Amino acid sequence: MPLTMNINFQSAQMKRKFIPIIEKMLGEILVERNIISPTHLQMALDRQKKQTGKYKYIGEILIDMGIPREKINEALDVYDKRRPIGQVCLDLKIITPDQLQKALEKQSQLARMAIRRPLGKLLVEMGFTTTDEYMDALSKHFNIPTVSLRGFFPSPSLQRAVGEKYAQKHRIVVLEDYSAKVKLAFPEPNPLVMDELRRVFSSGKKVEFCLANPIDIDYCLSNKFDPFSISNYR
Repeated sequence: MPLTMNINFQSAQMKRKFIPIIEKMLGEILVERNIISPTHLQMALDRQKKQTGKYKYIGEILIDMGIPREKINEALDVYDKRRPIGQVCLDLKIITPDQLQKALEKQSQLARMAIRRPLGKLLVEMGFTTTDEYMDALSKHFNIPTVSLRGFFPSPSLQRAVGEKYAQKHRIVVLEDYSAKVKLAFPEPNPLVMDELRRVFSSGKKVEFCLANPIDIDYCLSNKFDPFSISNYR
């Protein structure tokens, strides 16, 4: 091959090699999967620009517009579009970049000692954020709503939907159990447990997951068999 042709060939190869891959946004993916229409996406983007108060991601806005949460979560998982919990905390302005860096360094130090500590819990332990703010960040990261369990006393019959030992082990409080739907609260999502529960209730029963304050979860689990738990007067 002549030298000039070889140079041109190599140049073309390099151009092809370094063509940047344009990463698709969640909205574009949902349109391609026919989950939403281009009109829905534009409406959501317009709402996002006009929003005031607490920042909302495009997936949250689409859920508010009536798009099924399950469809959006499926796309987030399949295309690995969930924002890291640290970035979510930054987006919510509940921590600073310097605080995030310190927490990441601490997490790395613990990992070298074979101690696994979730980043969000470290942020709370280091005093950079509160449990409620961390729960809000978790809610956005997993696209799961939060609920308050204050004043709620689960009954043994509700807990039997998942089993007493299983509920205690994974810290699950059963909020509702109907023929078509079961609603469960966790202190922190565990994807493996959630998938397992979906398989258990696969016979046409919808499984809804919620997040609740860990202290409230533990209180419910420790008091669910209290004979006085049917009363709110304690």
